[in-house]
Amino acid sequence: MKLYELLKDVKIKCFNVDLNIEINKIVSDSRCVNKGDIFVAINGEKRDGNNYINEAINNGATIIISDKSNTNFNIPYIYVQNAREALSKMWSAYYNNPTKDLRVIAITGTNGKTSSAYILYSILRKANKSCGLISTIECLINDSVCETNGGSEVSDIPSSMTTPDPAVLYSLFYKMKVKGVEYVVMEASSHALNQCKLSGANIYIGAFTNFSPEHLDYHKNLNHYFESKKNLFKMCKKSIINIDDEYGQKIKKEFPKAYTVSLKSKTDFCADYIEFKDTGCSISANFQGENIELSTSLCGKFVPNNVMLAASCAKLLNIGSEAIKLGVLSCENICGRLERIKNNIYIDYAHTPEAMKNVILSIKSIFRNKRIIALFGCGGDRDKSKRAIMGKIASKHCDEIIITSDNARTEEPIDIIKDIIVGVDKYKPHYIIPNRKEAIIFATRKLNDNEILLLLGKGHEKYEIDKTGKHYFNEREIVEEALKNV
Repeated sequence: MKLYELLKDVKIKCFNVDLNIEINKIVSDSRCVNKGDIFVAINGEKRDGNNYINEAINNGATIIISDKSNTNFNIPYIYVQNAREALSKMWSAYYNNPTKDLRVIAITGTNGKTSSAYILYSILRKANKSCGLISTIECLINDSVCETNGGSEVSDIPSSMTTPDPAVLYSLFYKMKVKGVEYVVMEASSHALNQCKLSGANIYIGAFTNFSPEHLDYHKNLNHYFESKKNLFKMCKKSIINIDDEYGQKIKKEFPKAYTVSLKSKTDFCADYIEFKDTGCSISANFQGENIELSTSLCGKFVPNNVMLAASCAKLLNIGSEAIKLGVLSCENICGRLERIKNNIYIDYAHTPEAMKNVILSIKSIFRNKRIIALFGCGGDRDKSKRAIMGKIASKHCDEIIITSDNARTEEPIDIIKDIIVGVDKYKPHYIIPNRKEAIIFATRKLNDNEILLLLGKGHEKYEIDKTGKHYFNEREIVEEALKNV
């Protein structure tokens, strides 16, 4: 591909290069550079690609692209306004701007992105639409899993980022376009929005779930985190905002043309009545004057929020009411989202204080006469401020807690546990078992019929990360193993 074709949407400050030259591929890791490649120097969380320009040159880089002015290299050099934005736009151009032929619905927020995305995807499939899904759990093209081959911290155990890196993301868009996909439902993380991963994409609808403290190890403060989320609404054609959340109200003020959704007040899309049942919930919904009765078997106090947001997006896409009803009803189970794996054992991805509280209170409202036991930990090398808060929430709302590890990474699990214990009520029954497998086996074997066990934090994940790297770890298999010997 010609260089000028890759750069047509990139904001360039200056360059000393022939734009007609042929380019091999785009690379942002100096170790992967080959002769004829462009090296895009990205200033990352841990390393600055600008420090590896010499290595890239030695490996055969033809052109260096950076947002740092540099004249010390005897090589064609392009100085751009934003290297991350340039990288996304170049990958989009490399795949011939695939999203120009797709309707992309991007969902952002602290909690509820995955569930809302799956519900909307289910609605679109019931409407017989060709559809793609890019989520924390998996990527799908019309119900078939699409391998990403990217996003993993360790490549031998597959996992995906909430929003893949540009090289993977735009290849996914391209695969979807080739397969005839019309709609793409995706999660947009704050990291991705801050790192301009979607800068090369055409976003048709941007949707907002809610906002609470999270990822402060990366964002440093709430304002930066919120500003990152808000970036989505600067780039989409249509917006839909949950204004039951105070930060949603702030977004609406800044983007007054945005549509609104609420469970509490009259908005563009609102719930007139909600009834919770042991088997899920029913919602009497009002979509700009049209009444629709929705039912779901998904459990949790937050389910109506996710259902309403997904259904509202569908309405903005002119999807019929019958497909919306069927899509909501048929979305029966979402991996790792209050997923029941045994009669009284649930797995959930809750790893933030707000998500943990919502899950525990949801289970308590369903099983009013049963004891609630929560097993959880907190991630290492991540925001430490939430550890004591999660300890406090768990001990306040549960009858018993088991504190263990959850992706300790380079930290010692016991040090993380000590931070959690600060918030725990010392008079509330609690156990400390640093080894998560041992903790699950212990909790499963001691569980009786009058108790509910919540395994929190891992959700869909099938790995555990410690100092030695990433290892296969499947909570469902561990529970099965424990029950065999009971």
